[in-house]
Amino acid sequence: MTPDKMQQLGDDLARLAASISEIAGELKSVSLVGHGSGEESVERRSQPEVPDLEKPKHLTLEEVRGILADRASNGQREAVQALIQKRGAKKLSDIDAAAYQSLIEEASALS
Repeated sequence: MTPDKMQQLGDDLARLAASISEIAGELKSVSLVGHGSGEESVERRSQPEVPDLEKPKHLTLEEVRGILADRASNGQREAVQALIQKRGAKKLSDIDAAAYQSLIEEASALS
C-alpha cells in the first residue's frame, strides 16, 4: 500500500470514528418517556446537527498520482495514459485539479 493510500485510509478511519462517536452521543441524549397508556415514545432532548457526509474531498496531485500509479502497476498503464490524454494532457500535472475527482472515478472503473 502506498504512503498516500495509507494516509487516505487513516483520514477516512478518523472521520468514521468521529461519526460513530457523534452517533453514540446522540443515542445517549435520547430518553424514553412513558405515557399513561403504557406505550413508550422516543423524545429527543435537542435537535442534532446532521453532518454532511457527502462533502466532496479535494484530491491533491500526489493522491491522484498514487492512485493512478497503482492502476498502472497492475497492468493498466495504457488505460491510465488514455485517461490522461482524454483530458487533453500529456502528463498528469497538466490536468486541472478540478478534474481529479472524475479522473479517479474513471480510473476506479477500469478493473
